[in-house]
Formats: sequence, structure tokens, C-alpha cells
Amino acid sequence: MSERRVVLITQRSDRVPGRPEVRDGLEDSWASGLWEAGWVPFPVVNVAAAAVAQFEALRPGLVILSGGNDAPGTGPDSVPARDETESILLSLAARARTPVLGVCRGAQMLARFAGMRLVSVEGHVRVRHALTGPLARAWRGPAEVASFHHWGVAEDSMPEGWHVLARAEDGAVEAFANRERRSLGVLWHPEREPHHLHAVLESMEAYEP
Repeated sequence: MSERRVVLITQRSDRVPGRPEVRDGLEDSWASGLWEAGWVPFPVVNVAAAAVAQFEALRPGLVILSGGNDAPGTGPDSVPARDETESILLSLAARARTPVLGVCRGAQMLARFAGMRLVSVEGHVRVRHALTGPLARAWRGPAEVASFHHWGVAEDSMPEGWHVLARAEDGAVEAFANRERRSLGVLWHPEREPHHLHAVLESMEAYEP
């Protein structure tokens, strides 16, 4: 990329043990990986009105919904403020036709927003597995990916226009996309692999108008 573009990326929300504090956070590999890929990353605060202001002020070229915490209805690590922030960002991105990348929990939020159903999966936590499918064949990323999720997407619930781009060895959906909506969801963690994030972002270049 000859000119750096702005990307908004959401943050996980965690209570600090022994302290009356809640902190938003982001794995530092996101910042370095996005910068190396030609983007200027701006973390999104988990205050919905402020996130709207960030989106309107920065006019991002990409919105990333990151991992961490549980999506609504999938576990005890609930984060209502983050849920609201990400839901509003998805609506803003859809109206502005801003590309969206959902990662792990972020992919689950993207799926919910599109009307898909989440299903529990086994054998996808703290493991590495190979990918098959169009995305795995097209990109230059690693053959194996780092997986850490209890929930996946029910393929039979995908609305028209959404397609499976990658599967795990057990057949579970690992990536899905809608080119018209310029949206891609991946259920693994590309930020945890050298140059892997860059490969995912490169694959989204085909979604440019």
C-alpha cells in the first residue's frame, strides 16, 4: 500500500483482579501487524457514543472486531458495553460500505449481525489446525492457524450472499464472507502468527469497490 489508511479495531474488556477496575485492552501484535501491513491502527473505546464519534471523525478504511470475551449468549465472560459498541460499529460500517474483518469473537459478532446462528464446537481451543477451502488456497499465509474458540457458525443459517471460505479438518466453518457487504469473518487468530495478519488483509483487497 502506497498510502497508509486508518483502521478502527475494537478491544476486549477485562476486570482487574483485586481492584475495582475494568480495562480495555488489545494484544500488541495487532498494532505492529497492522502497521507492517500499511495501516494506522486506532483502538476503539467501549463507549458506544464515543465509538460513533471515532468512526465519524476518522472515516476508517477498515473496521476490525477483535477477539477476547464471550459473544452474547456464548459464555460467562459477558461484556454488554463492548457488545453495544461493536453492534453500532457494524451498523455504521454497513451504511458507509466500510470493510469489516471479524476475528474469533469478532467473527461471531459479524455472524450474529448477519442473522446467522452460532453453534458450539469441540477441539478448537488452544490448538493448531490446517485449513481447506478457497481462502486457504488463495492466500500466502501459513498452512496451519492458531485456534481458540468454543463457538462456530452454523452453515445452514448463512443468508444469501454469504459463503464459506475456509474449513477446519473436522469440517467446521473457519472463515465466511460476503463480498457485496465487504465483510470477512475468521474464527482463528491471525494476529498470533508472523505475517499471517498481512495475508488475511491482502485477501480482503479483492473486496475493494
